[in-house]
Amino acid sequence: MALFLRGLLRGVKGFAKKRPEEVVAVGSEAQEVPNSGIKEMVSNALEFDIGLLLRPTSFLYILAGMGIILFQTYNNLAINNLALHNEKLREQIQMTSSVITSQELKMGELHSIRNIAENAAALGVVASSIPPVELVP
Repeated sequence: MALFLRGLLRGVKGFAKKRPEEVVAVGSEAQEVPNSGIKEMVSNALEFDIGLLLRPTSFLYILAGMGIILFQTYNNLAINNLALHNEKLREQIQMTSSVITSQELKMGELHSIRNIAENAAALGVVASSIPPVELVP
C-alpha cells in the first residue's frame, strides 16, 4: 500500500511539472486552464508496477494487515458475545431478586400470623372449631 502511494505521489508530482496550460482570455481577465488534466492524473495514478506487490516484503505487509484485521474482528465478536452473556445474567439476577422478594413477603406474612396467634393465646383466646359463617347477599 505504501509503495502504491509513493507511485501515486510520483505521478502527481510529475504531472504537476509537465502539465500543459492554456491561457484563455475571458473579458478583461486572463485565466489558466489545464488540458485534460484529470485524465492524465488518473492514468498516472493507475500506472503502478505489479512487481512491487510480488515482493516478499509486500506479502509480509499484507499478512500483517490481515492479521490486525482478523484480530480486531475477533475482538469485536468477543465483545458482542460478552454483552449478550451479560444481558442474560442481568435477566437471571432480576428474576432471582423478584423470587427472593416474594419469598420475603410470604415469610413476613407467616411471621405476622404467628405473632397474632401467640398474642391471642396469651390473652386466652382459643381458636374455634366451628367454621366461620358466610353471609350470602
